Amino acid sequence: MLAILHPDTALDSEAYRQTMHFLENLPGVSVRVHEVQGAKQRLTEVYLLGDTKSLDKDEIEALPAVERAIRISDDYRILGRHKDDKRQSGFTYNGVTFDQSNLNIFAGLCAVDVPEHVEQMMQALEDNGQVCTRMGAYKPRTNPYSFQGHGKGCLPGCLRKPANMASR
Repeated sequence: MLAILHPDTALDSEAYRQTMHFLENLPGVSVRVHEVQGAKQRLTEVYLLGDTKSLDKDEIEALPAVERAIRISDDYRILGRHKDDKRQSGFTYNGVTFDQSNLNIFAGLCAVDVPEHVEQMMQALEDNGQVCTRMGAYKPRTNPYSFQGHGKGCLPGCLRKPANMASR
């Protein structure tokens, strides 16, 4: 769980002391404070680490220095930097790994127009060691008369996916 304090909460204020006293005495929970000083205000975040499922979010938000509390689900943490031996910290899709130690660029056509352009784009990506691509069958436009793609009918005949190419 994450408790975000009111901006510019003084660390020597009574509200901060009462809030921290309560949080530091929660059973099975450790507290880590993170401060960020911006150009106009200071933001203080308090990370509540451990078994926080039983904590009442409303009770945390009622503390004098807390502006809001955010419950962080296990799904949110899956790609986060909170790695340990028990928690998955990435995944593999079509042989391409997605995690904190790599960067995958999804390049491609905004909207598929003709198979020749798809082939040229796929070859250029492959020649440059890229393993991810993206392209759309439709292109949303403000003007309904401008090119919007050929729709799903253009995809079967113009997709050639190398074995190690991930696409969306």
